[in-house]
Amino acid sequence: MLSLRYILAAAMIVATAGAAASQTIRLDDRGFTFRFGKDDRRGDVEGKRASCEVYARIAQVQSDANDRYRCGFRGPQWNHDLGVHFRWCRWASRGDLARDQLFRSQQLQACFNRLGDFDDRR
Repeated sequence: MLSLRYILAAAMIVATAGAAASQTIRLDDRGFTFRFGKDDRRGDVEGKRASCEVYARIAQVQSDANDRYRCGFRGPQWNHDLGVHFRWCRWASRGDLARDQLFRSQQLQACFNRLGDFDDRR
């Protein structure tokens, strides 16, 4: 299961940074259904499905922040498509999920730091 600390950290980074430019965060699933396929051997595990849904939504919000603040990060981890993240998640270990979210959070924080901080006393 994803660590609540990582989920909250990712959500707070995006929400806090987003407040400076906008009061909305896109959580559009574009009609995607968070279900495993009939032939998926993990399809009957509700906890895994729920974990992957949360993982995919956080990944999408992080990807949107990457674009909104012109951070320039590229690659499959920065894909906007919920389905891509959900399908990858179903085979990933809990540790891989946590590392992936933490990686994106750290990359975004470095980008936000380059943008400047309103607490700087310069």
